[in-house]
Amino acid sequence: MATTIAEYFTEELTDWRRTITFYSSEVDNLTVRLDDVIRRNSIPDIATKVENQQNKLNNVVSIFSRLLLIIQRQETALKTDNHFVDDTSIMAETEQQQKDLRQQIAQAEKEYMDTKNDCYKFLSELFKNS
Repeated sequence: MATTIAEYFTEELTDWRRTITFYSSEVDNLTVRLDDVIRRNSIPDIATKVENQQNKLNNVVSIFSRLLLIIQRQETALKTDNHFVDDTSIMAETEQQQKDLRQQIAQAEKEYMDTKNDCYKFLSELFKNS
């Protein structure tokens, strides 16, 4: 059976959901590391520096949460009674939403990677200097 547009879009949404879940688990691990820094370290003002990193991570998590809601709405629009809608039923609006979501996911991934790299840099410099 040929792949329908709805099926293709849904597979793309599923990939994005998995990616966000993976990134969220990495954020959880980074949060644990930042918490450890506060508990183990006596560097003055370290809590403020750690809080800055944590705020950046929280911002990314917020973006991921918003995207997961959009993904869920898009998945719902692509199915009727647990069956993919026919290609002719996919409106230009649904296609545009998929395209917009694709761009938002790419931007969120970039922001996450920048935030993750900043956090790793912060942690490595902190441990190097202690």
